[in-house]
Amino acid sequence: MKLLGVADLAKRWNYTKQGVHQKLKQDRSFPKPIAKINSGILVFLESDIIAYEANKKELLDADYKYWHTHIKWTFKK
Repeated sequence: MKLLGVADLAKRWNYTKQGVHQKLKQDRSFPKPIAKINSGILVFLESDIIAYEANKKELLDADYKYWHTHIKWTFKK
């Protein structure tokens, strides 16, 4: 069993820690942390994160992330 913290997720996704926390608050499908350690550090199961990433291409693909955050919204009516 491998655990990942918010800092690990930020590095993995090229996000800030604040960006990971924002995603955690805004996305109902974000995996629930399995524990809080030390002074409130959230930890997640890697297997839960991998399953989450399967439906969130923008997390691992930089080109798609750019399209998702910049271009996609220009085509909305």
